[in-house]
Amino acid sequence: MNTRHIHIVGGGVGGLALGTRLRQLGVKTRISESGTYPRHRVCGEFISGRGVELLRKLDLFEPLLRSGGRMAKTMKFFGARAISPEIQMPQPALCISRYAMDLIMSDQFKAMGGELSTGQRVPPDKYLDEGTVLATGRKPNTEKGATWTGYKFHVQGLKLEADLEMHFIELGYLGMCQVERGRVNVCGLMPSKLAAGLDLRSDWKDFLRSNLHPKKHEALESAERIEGSTCCVSGISYDASQLNKTNPLLRVGDRMSTIPPLTGNGMSLAIESAWLASGPIARYVDSQQNWSQSLENLAALQTRFFQKRLAVSVPLQHVMMAPFMHGVREHVIKRLSFFHKTLFNLTR
Repeated sequence: MNTRHIHIVGGGVGGLALGTRLRQLGVKTRISESGTYPRHRVCGEFISGRGVELLRKLDLFEPLLRSGGRMAKTMKFFGARAISPEIQMPQPALCISRYAMDLIMSDQFKAMGGELSTGQRVPPDKYLDEGTVLATGRKPNTEKGATWTGYKFHVQGLKLEADLEMHFIELGYLGMCQVERGRVNVCGLMPSKLAAGLDLRSDWKDFLRSNLHPKKHEALESAERIEGSTCCVSGISYDASQLNKTNPLLRVGDRMSTIPPLTGNGMSLAIESAWLASGPIARYVDSQQNWSQSLENLAALQTRFFQKRLAVSVPLQHVMMAPFMHGVREHVIKRLSFFHKTLFNLTR
């Protein structure tokens, strides 16, 4: 009898998706999560790409819909003055809060016989243990280039003009989509220097009013923030070469690589990376290859499947966020319906 088992450090979307897939394959799996469920996280709460199909294969799609998840089919983009027409998404996306999604995924993992420990931090010296997968999310970056701060909060009573709204503000951008119970998730990225001193718990409406297109101001009047939903995270940077860096750890999700949220592909990439990792891991458990071979095989697969979208999305974000590109950005928003499918395909 094979006694090999897998220990996943981190119980976010990537870790839980991998744990669920490994249990489908009959692999003894343990997940250690430092936090608890349910809780809010900084996240666009928007799954666009192959991740939706993989949620079906993981038998998670229907439970997520039953809990209030919504399918998004249309999108609209706003600049300082420009507004795009309503655009049909090339593929429907799933919108659901992390508060609901992580709890549903963790419950299913446990129901499948997986072992889940919460409120438990794993010492970094254990990351190198054979059979250990790192799924702890984006690695905090304190280097000079880490200039972005991400934020998120939920509001009630905010009417959207499309299933997904993307707003390019003076220095940054934010997305809004409806999740369960009629709530709207507001999630964005801003330069860290602007985030200093900003309290979105009290100043959220003034912040939106001063940054959103004037057409949205009236809709803000009846909106109310959901207490406890505000989150922020700093030290964010994006690097298209992340996959090429030699690393002795088996990583999935944002710990593998973080794609700019402008693409709307972050949650899908986490799920896809988990599914991709399950093959080499299962071969290790079945003694078809050793752990080092699994690491090498997965690194090659990750480069093959994800390098193109990272190579496109990182410079795309730099161009769209550059202050001197303001005029070009306004021009692009007005004409986005002509080439949005091309951008979608390049970042999926």
